[in-house]
Amino acid sequence: MRAHPLVAEAASDTSPVDDVEDAVDPTMTAEIYGVLREHPWIGQVSADHDLDEDLFALAVKRAAAYGWSSTRFSAGAGLGGQRWGHADAGGDWSQDGRVRQLAWLTVYPATDLREQHLPVLPLTRVMVDSLGRVGELDFTGLTVRVPVRLAPDTRFDLVGDADWFALAAPDARTEAAVSVLGPVGTEAEQLRELVARRGHGQLRAELRAGTHDHTAFACDLPEWTPDAAAWLAEVFIDALRAAGVRDTVEIAIARKPRTPLRPAGVSHP
Repeated sequence: MRAHPLVAEAASDTSPVDDVEDAVDPTMTAEIYGVLREHPWIGQVSADHDLDEDLFALAVKRAAAYGWSSTRFSAGAGLGGQRWGHADAGGDWSQDGRVRQLAWLTVYPATDLREQHLPVLPLTRVMVDSLGRVGELDFTGLTVRVPVRLAPDTRFDLVGDADWFALAAPDARTEAAVSVLGPVGTEAEQLRELVARRGHGQLRAELRAGTHDHTAFACDLPEWTPDAAAWLAEVFIDALRAAGVRDTVEIAIARKPRTPLRPAGVSHP
């Protein structure tokens, strides 16, 4: 990754999708970590109905149901306004009670929907829904790897997100560890301030450690859910955008005590 100097937030008014064709990697990846306890009947049902359901098959079906993407190839089957094209997916469903990389989904986010968010929440929702069809999910972490240069300015929408998560039980607040792998440089404190500002009173962030290409934060969330983790990821994405970052950045979010997260597509041993 190239290092990018952080600039004042006012400089973020320019479009983040200029020169998209020059992006080194146009894909984004989202990963779900946790423990999956498969339904005791899932094997029998799959056999009875001759199903061969893996994470990719389930994710494709769920994304089509939401109208977010499609894999139809017949004439005239293009889905106007689709949010992404599928690239690859997988997951480790080992039934040993250990935290695993249960699902990962790599996609080509649409570049012609210039004001649409990068689909962090939709990808998270598709994977969580898919896992929920085969078992009970104990969610412990979310990692996203995103080309920040494709991210639009979402400051206005993040106000509504903060209001949404304000409707949480007071005792549901949870601490999360956030690790940012990317060109943050020595301006990590500025990034922390941008994150806190975009939380609009519903998010607290503390800087724990920072180097040229890796920064760690402790964040206080209104609740611990996949949706809340996706919101926190979007907050960091917009803060990075406002800071002038345009490279691909990895953001790992985990409920404390922190579970080490691995790069996209790689399972825990």
